[in-house]
Amino acid sequence: MSAGVHHPRQRSLDDPAAGTTTEPNASLGRLTGFDVRIDYPGHLNGFASDVVALADGAEKDDKGRWRPRDVEFVAEVIFRGTAGNDYGPKKDTYAAAGVPVYLIIDPYTGEWHLHTLPKDGTYHAAVSFGFGEDVDLSGTAVGLVLRTDGFPRD
Repeated sequence: MSAGVHHPRQRSLDDPAAGTTTEPNASLGRLTGFDVRIDYPGHLNGFASDVVALADGAEKDDKGRWRPRDVEFVAEVIFRGTAGNDYGPKKDTYAAAGVPVYLIIDPYTGEWHLHTLPKDGTYHAAVSFGFGEDVDLSGTAVGLVLRTDGFPRD
């Protein structure tokens, strides 16, 4: 995924050198992590999401893992073998945990899907567009606009 971030501190979400970091990132909260494991409520719901942003002041639990209540943003990039999980059980789990912003990026369809307003285990707002349309997260805790015109398609 090649992503441009419109923000005073620009950052590419696919920067392979970035890895998981605990450095403050003004555009995405206290931590921007790649493949960060978080144990969400429910049976077998320990997920290593592709991209996670945690709230300022986020703290690890007694097992040394990040707490789901501190998650402000999750992005998943679809892979053929796991697409059903990202569109189904993961989306439901993130909604049940109250993750305010869930973004699915699908290189097979060339579309992105933004889910917001979680309540009672479901997202009550969703919008989808093709690559080339920006993902406007400026009105969310994420506070940025994500360019998608450079996202690759499979």
